[in-house]
Amino acid sequence: MTTRRSIWLLATVALGLMLAQPWAPTAEEQEQPKKAEEQAPQPKAPEAPTPQVPQEPQKAQEPTQPPTTPEAPPAPALPTALDLPPGVACNNTPAAASDSGTPKKLNPCMGIPEAIAEGRTIWMQAGCSGCHGMGGGGMGPSLMDDQWKFGGDDETLFKVIKGTYPGQTMPNVFGMLLKDEHIWKILAWVRSIYKGDPSGIVW
Repeated sequence: MTTRRSIWLLATVALGLMLAQPWAPTAEEQEQPKKAEEQAPQPKAPEAPTPQVPQEPQKAQEPTQPPTTPEAPPAPALPTALDLPPGVACNNTPAAASDSGTPKKLNPCMGIPEAIAEGRTIWMQAGCSGCHGMGGGGMGPSLMDDQWKFGGDDETLFKVIKGTYPGQTMPNVFGMLLKDEHIWKILAWVRSIYKGDPSGIVW
C-alpha cells in the first residue's frame, strides 16, 4: 500500500513540474517555419516598363522603273485619192491670152462634152454639193454668178480647189482627194453652168 502511494505521489509531483514549466519548441520545430518561408514563392517586384523607341515612318518604295509617258494618239490617216474610173482624156490646148493683162486659159478639158459630164459626176462624188449645192451655193458661195472672192480665172480656182491658194477658206482636203485632171473637169462643168455677166468671163 505504501509503495503504491509513493508511486502515485511521484507521478503527481512529476506532472506538476511539467505543468509548471513553459513549453519551448525544439530546434527542429523552430527550423520548419523557416524552411516553409524559404520555400514559399516570394512576390516579384514589378518590372519597369521598357521605353518604346519611336520608329521612323517607312518610306514609300520608289519605283525601280521611270514612269512611262502615255503614248500620243495616232495621227488621223490622210485621205486617199478618190478611186475614179479612167475617163476621157483632156488634150485640148488652152487658147493663149490675147494680151499680157488677160488671165491665162489653162483648162485642157474646156469644150469637151464628155469631160464636162464627168466633171459633174466628180463634183457629186467628191462632196462639192455639200457646200455649193449644184453650183448655186449653200454654205459656200455660188459658182454660177460673176462674184468671185479670189478671182474667177483658171489658175486661181485651180489653186483654191487644190488647197494651195494663200488665205483661202475652202478646206484643202480636196487637193488630196482629187487629181489635177479631176479638178480641171470639175472646173469645165462649173464653167458650163455659169449665168453671170458674159463680160466677166476670163476662161
